[in-house]
Amino acid sequence: MSDQPTSRRDALRPVPSNHVDRTVFRDMCRVFAQREVAPRWQQADRERAFPRDFYVAMARAGLIGLTADESVGGAGLGATEEAIAMEEMSRVNPNLAVAMLVQNVAGSLLYEYGTPQQRELARQCIAGECIVAITVTEPEAGNDVQNVKTSARREGDHWVIDGLKSFITLGGDADVLVTLAQTDPAAGRQGMRFFAIDRRSAGITATPIETYVNRPAPTYRIQFDQVQVPDERLLPAGFAEIMAGFNRERIMVAARWLGHMQHALQWALEYSQVRQQFGRPIGANQSIAFALAQAHVDVEAARHLTYHAAARWDSGAPLRDVILDVSSAKLFSTQAVVRVTQTALHVGGGWGLTEELPAMRMALDALVAPVTVGSYEIQLRAIARELGLPVD
Repeated sequence: MSDQPTSRRDALRPVPSNHVDRTVFRDMCRVFAQREVAPRWQQADRERAFPRDFYVAMARAGLIGLTADESVGGAGLGATEEAIAMEEMSRVNPNLAVAMLVQNVAGSLLYEYGTPQQRELARQCIAGECIVAITVTEPEAGNDVQNVKTSARREGDHWVIDGLKSFITLGGDADVLVTLAQTDPAAGRQGMRFFAIDRRSAGITATPIETYVNRPAPTYRIQFDQVQVPDERLLPAGFAEIMAGFNRERIMVAARWLGHMQHALQWALEYSQVRQQFGRPIGANQSIAFALAQAHVDVEAARHLTYHAAARWDSGAPLRDVILDVSSAKLFSTQAVVRVTQTALHVGGGWGLTEELPAMRMALDALVAPVTVGSYEIQLRAIARELGLPVD
């Protein structure tokens, strides 16, 4: 029912070429999360710094470029495997896990659409030799991507980039900024193109944005001031490709918050059995028990929606036919994680507000969910349009 036309983003959307035993793959991801995420995230959170050695560990474990083809060092797997990896890492910490999401989305623009030289950058990313960041959001163009103002004008054999990007995860830690810019203002969104820009280029300033969330994966403002970019760093990808990429990213976002809400529910269930009031565990109180029962339903519903969307993506169906599933999964998971973590915070009571328990940290982390990769309203609009409702 979508009005989005069939385009090269449908033709180039890869169908998984390899298959794995998903139970074994999940076990591998769970072991990785316990071995590599668990010992790092608290120190990284305190220092508000991304541990580069963690990125290298992800690459060595084969978790960067899961959907990339083997010619660039990828695994040739699908969105389902990406969701499994994201869920398992997020069960330990959703913020370090977001690094995999950023690499796989930004890297996919290089290896799916790039020139041979640009695919070499993707290979380096997948091998853990460089970090990439996706640089799209602007102060006045968050959900409204088609109004990106960052400009690119050609001068001889290079381009000159000017503009300001905001809320760029790992922007100051990356080696390459995969940046959306307007090359032809008269052409509107058809005039947008991506550039693979060396972050150390003259004229680039990365300034940290202090946030309450995502602290192990810092967020930055990126200022481009007369930045010269060689012509070979122009990607044959633009607005249509990033919108297709956003839909795959939304599956990973749904899996990210699925993992986080599982962690919150597991903690709350265990705490409700050991915390005593009035001579019995608080979990024996109907109000607590019912809240945890509802949280369980939220987790299981999010699981089914997320993996259904991933399976539809991996089926090779045209993008226009999977938008309803993807937006439904993303919307529900990002709503449910707020409910579940608030329940965990409530179960913690007064102690939940202290640093002695993880409840407040989990609740704070969940607050970013509604505004990542398309707000609630964006998802509702997409769903309504797929249902045939003529919303503006």
